[in-house]
Amino acid sequence: MNQKLGIATKITVIYLILILLTAGVATIAVNNAAKDIFREGIRDNLKNSAGIMGTQVNATEILLLQPGDEGTPEYMALAGQLDDMRSSNDYIVNAYIMRVDADGKIEFIVDDFWLEDPMQSAMIGEIYETPDRDEIFMALSVPTASRDMYTDRWGTYVSGYAPIRDENGNTVAVLGVDIMATRMSESMARFDGLLAAAFLAVLLIGTGAVFLLTRAVARDLTELSDAVESISAGERMVGIDTSRTDEIGDLSNAIAGLEEKMK
Repeated sequence: MNQKLGIATKITVIYLILILLTAGVATIAVNNAAKDIFREGIRDNLKNSAGIMGTQVNATEILLLQPGDEGTPEYMALAGQLDDMRSSNDYIVNAYIMRVDADGKIEFIVDDFWLEDPMQSAMIGEIYETPDRDEIFMALSVPTASRDMYTDRWGTYVSGYAPIRDENGNTVAVLGVDIMATRMSESMARFDGLLAAAFLAVLLIGTGAVFLLTRAVARDLTELSDAVESISAGERMVGIDTSRTDEIGDLSNAIAGLEEKMK
């Protein structure tokens, strides 16, 4: 035996589908827009940090460093300065200085990681092969930042870069700062969780509102259906509420008129 779906169920299902589609599209749009804003915020923070730090470094001291000078007082002073400056930003885990030679090769000059682990830090003159090559070249002129996460031999990062200029305004090196990509991913994951909770809240509220609305409509239609059956059975004193001013009210008035004619 086929079981008929009530009008309340049908309306609820239709509205739920509409709510799911609308909320889903809105959630995806908000998520994408918010992540773009978040990424740009991270990039701006990195550019600003690198830009400020780059103005604090003495270009002359950089030019004096040669391969093998790691551990010298001059190198230690620069590495210590980088470490002190980047420590003011909890997200930045590493700061370093690079130069671009005439052949377009990127070489490390100072790496503040040397203070923690000399064996794993970049050495003076070490060639840096990085997916951020274009951003580093651009940083010879203006502060820049990674377009996306990248991976090198030390890990996966998002970085900011800025020029280091001498007293005449000529760029002699590029300063770089890193944040761990996991920090960025964790922040995005937290935002995804909040957005999912908001989506669920909208869905629950919408479901409740639709249920109450369809329940009220179904109740009024059921009463009208019972009234019609009573009139068909010969009853002539069926009480019909004609106070509503919507379509159901029009139907109530029509049934009431029919009842009056059949008296």
